[in-house]
Amino acid sequence: MKDSQITKSFLLRIPYWIILILMLLGCSNTTKSVPESQETSLNQEQQTLDMEHYSEEDPIATFKKNKDYRNFKITDYILVDDNKLPMLKAVISFYDKVANNSCNIAFIYGDTIHRINFSVNELDGVKTYEIANSSRLVYAGDGAVTTSIRNVETNEIMDYKITFSYDASTSTTNFEVESEKQTK
Repeated sequence: MKDSQITKSFLLRIPYWIILILMLLGCSNTTKSVPESQETSLNQEQQTLDMEHYSEEDPIATFKKNKDYRNFKITDYILVDDNKLPMLKAVISFYDKVANNSCNIAFIYGDTIHRINFSVNELDGVKTYEIANSSRLVYAGDGAVTTSIRNVETNEIMDYKITFSYDASTSTTNFEVESEKQTK
């Protein structure tokens, strides 16, 4: 009788094991190749074509689409041609009239504007830093641009390197800001 109970118990567990195995097979890590949609392909081709025909007026036109543009004054800009960041089209330096701050950079990435204020005024309404008179934007590659700012009170010059990166998988914009006192 004991053997029949063991056999019966074993037979009752077989469906459980079959279901468990099927569930594990259904949850296995399988990768499927999904063909890229035609719309995405067309967009990529259009972006490549746009980069080939990107003129000096284009970053200004893109920047002017910004709803706050009337509060900004462009002070410098450079076109960018970087194989590591092919969507990065230009970098614009601008003065923010409302915040009274000239230490602003906009990276034109595709048709999107990514702005950063890289040296915040220390006192509300008092302009403590401004772009140094002789400073020009210089694109250093890999999303990095350099410029210099001046302390309004002390005339001390600070060199800045602002690096832009964009992670498409998470739609995340990152900035890295480095500064050092200029040596004479």
